[in-house]
Amino acid sequence: MASPAPDMTGDDRHTERLRGAALWTVPGLVAVAVLLGGVLALWQAAPDWRAVGLGAAGWMVALVLRAPVAALVAKLPKERASLVVAAASGPCEETVRLLLVLFLVSGFSSVLWAGFGWAAIEIVFTVVQALGIRGLLGKTDEKSLEARRMLEAQGLLRLDTPYWAALERLSASLLHIGFTLLLAWQPWLVLAAMPVHTAVNLTALRLMRVSLPLTEAMVAAVGIVAFGLGLASF
Repeated sequence: MASPAPDMTGDDRHTERLRGAALWTVPGLVAVAVLLGGVLALWQAAPDWRAVGLGAAGWMVALVLRAPVAALVAKLPKERASLVVAAASGPCEETVRLLLVLFLVSGFSSVLWAGFGWAAIEIVFTVVQALGIRGLLGKTDEKSLEARRMLEAQGLLRLDTPYWAALERLSASLLHIGFTLLLAWQPWLVLAAMPVHTAVNLTALRLMRVSLPLTEAMVAAVGIVAFGLGLASF
């Protein structure tokens, strides 16, 4: 990471450090995807690329389904709008996940790789977000400054972001794989997956303002439990 120029103000130096942290988030996120995929490949032999692709496609379909909700709440205060969109993600994602395991993938290995594909494409999306935040921090127009203030209020601009982002993606990936396995085992569990998924999202949004370590501990706990139950179900 390049050192800030000596004539920079304290705010400028802090901004450059934040931009550096956003950039260093990327290799950490990529490492999570590679390591998780590597572990699954060693355990289950060659990846089922069809299932990986279907899982990734499922996540993108769920993202599209949330778009009308985001459009409807666009004029609300940003905090309320974020909560509504987060609440909608549980029903959208779990409905699509249920259809995925009912009609497109079957068998432990294929379901496992579909869950990985779901998690991996979300990691790609998070990488794009990190690069977008880096670009945003380099701008000084009022709209960009307003977006920065919102990110700061949410606790998303930190110098230790690379470490927390990697942990968050690992935890979320375990959750996605676990939920995919559970719904393939007992489709009616979608009735539990929807509220649990929504509760995790909403709790994370609120806890993040209080304590990022506490937030990540909560997500990690849910992810580990979901993954463990998913493995035990087969």
